[in-house]
Amino acid sequence: MTVTLTPQLTITPTQTVTRHPLNFYESPSWFTTELLRYVPLSGVIGEPCIGMGAIASLLQAWPYTKQMWTNDIDPHKAADYHLDATLTESWAKFPNCDWICTNPPYAEFAAPIIKNAYHKARVGVVAFLLTSFLEPCDDRADFLQEHPPSLVLTLPRFCFRKDKRGTRWATDNITISCFVWDKRTTTQRLIVRPKSQIIGFYKNPEQAISQERAEEIVRALAKHNEVIANGEYL
Repeated sequence: MTVTLTPQLTITPTQTVTRHPLNFYESPSWFTTELLRYVPLSGVIGEPCIGMGAIASLLQAWPYTKQMWTNDIDPHKAADYHLDATLTESWAKFPNCDWICTNPPYAEFAAPIIKNAYHKARVGVVAFLLTSFLEPCDDRADFLQEHPPSLVLTLPRFCFRKDKRGTRWATDNITISCFVWDKRTTTQRLIVRPKSQIIGFYKNPEQAISQERAEEIVRALAKHNEVIANGEYL
C-alpha cells in the first residue's frame, strides 16, 4: 500500500502593528518649512511635544528664533521639561514665550494642549493637527468659536506609519493641516498646498531628505523674507 504524505502548511502569524506609544509620530521636515513660508515665527518659541526634535531642530536653525524651550511627556526624550502638556498646572512651569509650535498627539490629547498653549503664548500658536480638528466636538467647540484659527494650511497626506500588517506605508483617513492662531490678526485664511509645490516633499520616513537639506531650505526661506522686507522681489 502506498501512503501519500501531504506536507503540512506552516502558518506564520502576522504581527499586528498598533498605534505608537504615547501617540508619537515624527513630523516630516516639510511640515515646518511650509509653515515658515507663510508664518515667519520669531522671538521665544516653546515646543511642548518635542519628540525626536523634528520641528525644534529646524526652528533652531531659523535665524529669527531668539530662544527655545522644549518639553515631552516621555522622560526618555531629550527636552528641557518632562511634563504632561494636557495639564494646566504643567504650563505654569514653562517659561514665557511668544509662540508655541508643535505637532501634539491627536485623539483626546490635542484639544487640552492647544487650549493651554493659546493661553501661554503671547503672540500665537502653531499646531499640526488632523484637519477634522475644525469639527466642533465637545472638547473644543467653545474654544474654536471664541478663537477660530487665523490660518489653516492644508497639506498633502503623509504616511506616518505602516499598515496593520506592517507591509506598506499607510495614511490616516484625513490629512494634516497646519493650524495657526495669531492673536495679532482678526482675519482668516485657508491655503491648500499641493505636493508639487512643496520644496523637499517626501511621502514617508524612508524617503526623508537629510537634515542638512532641510536646514538649507529653512535658510533659503529666511533669505527670501529678508528680500521682501527690503522691498526687493525674487
